[in-house]
This record gives sequence, C-alpha cells and structure tokens, in this order.
Amino acid sequence: MEELRPMSPGATPLTIPPELAASVARHQAHLAALIASLRAAGIAEDMVAASVRTLVDSYADELTAALREMLKGQLHG
Repeated sequence: MEELRPMSPGATPLTIPPELAASVARHQAHLAALIASLRAAGIAEDMVAASVRTLVDSYADELTAALREMLKGQLHG
C-alpha cells in the first residue's frame, strides 16, 4: 500500500504466522477502504495520514497481544 511508508533500511521484515494471515489481510483491506473513503470525502491528506496512523497503532497493539498469546501457548504447550 503506497500510503504507508516502507520499512526502514535496517528493519527486519516481520514474518506473519499463518494463524494471523487472515487478520493481517483483513486489516490491510480495511486500511485501503478507509483511505479511499476519506479521500473521496475530500478529507485533507494530513487528516487521512493521522487517521491511518491511529488505526495502524491500534492494530499494532492488537497484533502484539495476539503474538504474545501465541508464544505463551507454544511455551506451555
């Protein structure tokens, strides 16, 4: 998605566990729809960026919690 900045040069790509692939794809689709809707409504690009950042930050928290739970299950399973 061109609206999101690419990973910084020194960053390591995150491998998404198969169990979370559908969730990640769903959130990417929601982000794309949000961007299209905001732009269609004539929202200024800085507001579009702020809205996307808010949603991405929220999803990062959700994804981190899911990954922690998965790791707990692997350690105790």
